Amino acid sequence: MKKLFLLTVFRCFLVTTAVNAVDVAHAQNSDKWTPEEIQTGTKKLEYLRYAFAGQKMHIANLFALTLDCVIPAGWAYEIVKQPAHGVAELKANGFFPTYAADNPRFKCNSTKINSYTLTYTPALGYKGPDTLVYLEIGPDGLAWETTMRFNVRPFPMTTPNPKQGKS
Repeated sequence: MKKLFLLTVFRCFLVTTAVNAVDVAHAQNSDKWTPEEIQTGTKKLEYLRYAFAGQKMHIANLFALTLDCVIPAGWAYEIVKQPAHGVAELKANGFFPTYAADNPRFKCNSTKINSYTLTYTPALGYKGPDTLVYLEIGPDGLAWETTMRFNVRPFPMTTPNPKQGKS
């Protein structure tokens, strides 16, 4: 009976923590957690993007922000798997958020906030798949593990102006 009570308290703590995490907007803005994700403490996300070989691309501004436009302490960001055919970088940065007018954090748009910028640069001349994985960890220990899959293409030739092809 005592073990069941402790397990119930622990699960309630995790559920409460996951629900409270919604009050802090972070780069992923993922607010729905499954029971399995709550149990493991990790929400796994996956995205596919196209990238041009040799061209640095912006992936995300990683940050946490309360409804009062305060950056809460205790958030951490880390690249846990570098791409095999390129380089991912995480650098401290500042930017102005761009929340929609109906978002409760809209008032934060006029305040420059501290964040980390995640970029990816595929190797020059490479064509094919690549993957990077990064992690966001909240002060309560919940984590968002994001896998970015890339389809790397050669940098395209510029589209000709319609007048250029006529003689």
